[in-house]
Amino acid sequence: MVLSPCVSFEQSTVSLKKAEQDLREAFTAIGQAENDSTRLALSLAFQQQLRFVLSYSGSADYPWDSLKFVAKTESPDGSFRLYNWNVPLLGGSNRYFCLLQYKGSMKKLPVVALTDFSGSVTEPGQFSGDSLHWYGALYYKVIPFELKDKSKAYILLGWDGISKEISGKIIEVLTLGSNGAPSFGSPVFYGYLDGKLLRIVFRYASSAGMNLRYQLQVLPGKPKWNAKKKEYTNSTSSQWMIVFDHLVPMDPQLAGQYQFYVPASETAEGFVYENFRWKYIGEFDARNP
Repeated sequence: MVLSPCVSFEQSTVSLKKAEQDLREAFTAIGQAENDSTRLALSLAFQQQLRFVLSYSGSADYPWDSLKFVAKTESPDGSFRLYNWNVPLLGGSNRYFCLLQYKGSMKKLPVVALTDFSGSVTEPGQFSGDSLHWYGALYYKVIPFELKDKSKAYILLGWDGISKEISGKIIEVLTLGSNGAPSFGSPVFYGYLDGKLLRIVFRYASSAGMNLRYQLQVLPGKPKWNAKKKEYTNSTSSQWMIVFDHLVPMDPQLAGQYQFYVPASETAEGFVYENFRWKYIGEFDARNP
């Protein structure tokens, strides 16, 4: 007997719902574990279980609504979806887990697991990563863009719970090879510090919080001479840009001690995409319409 497409779809949905229930129970056990080693072992088992389930037909479009503590971030161009979560450790740091599920023209590729290597990285801004050497974070935004060679790349905005006293925000760069292999880090940030950073990592006081987002922003332009009014007038332009708080130490003598860094509420900084790279815009009065 040949099943109709409708029956096949219903059976697929039922199997995904059952898998979701099993995954929810497995993830709950992680939070109930009493020590770090058990939490990490259970999280690794959960990652393997989820990786297998993501091979199911229809999983790439399934909402997984009951997996509340797994961030599901999709690229706007429909190329992939990230399943991302953190495991808080007793010392105050976090370990990160992530699965990359391909969609669209790459959907036949296997799901890729990312291995958190950040604990061994001393210079995050100079670190080139891959799936086995990933600077772990909890991502919440994907921004596609094009490199100079016309290949596609992605900005990933993320959070990092570094310690009890220090939190971080990250601007990561993801590229996918011809075989789908992910690479992390690229010198696409122009005009920021030495212009050679492969990713941007901000550190600040955990009690303070920091904004890092992608939004339409009104920027001041160069003053122009108005011959009719016989005066200079200020022009503005609206651009999509990565906007982040300008961080400062609570006291100048605390420079470099990131547990004392907080946002300067009156100003922001950012990056705009221009000529295949992200151009730094210095401190400005953030006005998001």
